[in-house]
Amino acid sequence: MIQDFNIIQVETSMDMGIGNRRKSWERIAADDLAAGNVFDIHGNKLTVMSVDENELVFSYRGKTFRLNRHWQVLGTPEFCIPNERISMQGRHVFFFSKDADVECDWSDEYLGELVERMGRNTDEGNLWKNIPLMREIIHEFKDVAPFRSENINPVYKAHYIAGLLENGYIDKRETPRLFQSLCELYRVYRDFESPSDFDDFLKENFDRYYFRTIDRRIYNFAWISDDPQGKVALDCWDSLGGMLKVDPVQATQEWEDVIYDVEKEVDEQLKDEPRCMGFCFSYWSAKRAALARRGIEWRSPSAMNPRVMFD
Repeated sequence: MIQDFNIIQVETSMDMGIGNRRKSWERIAADDLAAGNVFDIHGNKLTVMSVDENELVFSYRGKTFRLNRHWQVLGTPEFCIPNERISMQGRHVFFFSKDADVECDWSDEYLGELVERMGRNTDEGNLWKNIPLMREIIHEFKDVAPFRSENINPVYKAHYIAGLLENGYIDKRETPRLFQSLCELYRVYRDFESPSDFDDFLKENFDRYYFRTIDRRIYNFAWISDDPQGKVALDCWDSLGGMLKVDPVQATQEWEDVIYDVEKEVDEQLKDEPRCMGFCFSYWSAKRAALARRGIEWRSPSAMNPRVMFD
């Protein structure tokens, strides 16, 4: 598969109550990425630290980033852009995608199969099984489907992603970077939409203002992925909603790297356990032990919420 490494710079400003949003997109051919190579991107040096078929590690603007090539869309927190007259902020979005010049025939049949499987998993209470399926959907959008063609375009993709998010197919506190990737990809498609993308169906059914919800989520998850244990990130973590406290270790890269394998292991271990009153304690105990074997100390909901009665 021929890929490009994409770096999008988004600049926002407020001038006399009027908001402006400016986007610029730069690409590096994946074949040009090699350890030690340096690129001038949006006026800053980007240095490749390591790269393989699965992951790119690079430094940019004084920070080191780790990016999964298959599914991840990673956005940074906003930073201030000096301007004496108006308030300006900037941020960057990183992801791999298919070379824009590669043409292909594409059908949404496979996408429909993935969504159908996720729906069944969700109905059965097995959200963890949706993790690889959602990653595959993101891969399908950015690496398989054309960016814009007669059958698909950025607005249709954004509409599809909004439905995935609203149906609750993944848990944002179990896989925060996966959730962030969906939000960031939605915003990319909205930022580069065209009036001609809106057919009669989209004119009637597309929520043009859903980006406001997405932008609030992007703010939180950009900080969480940037510095999971930092003060701003912890405040964002606590603001994600829900009555129960959740261990912030779940915001770390280390957690997200192993959580699917942990859930799969625990599911196999407890497959003969009846799902009745008290099962949650068996599940949490097994999950905590599986995480501990991988070097992660996790506090269960009962440990995080000692005044709450669980059963």
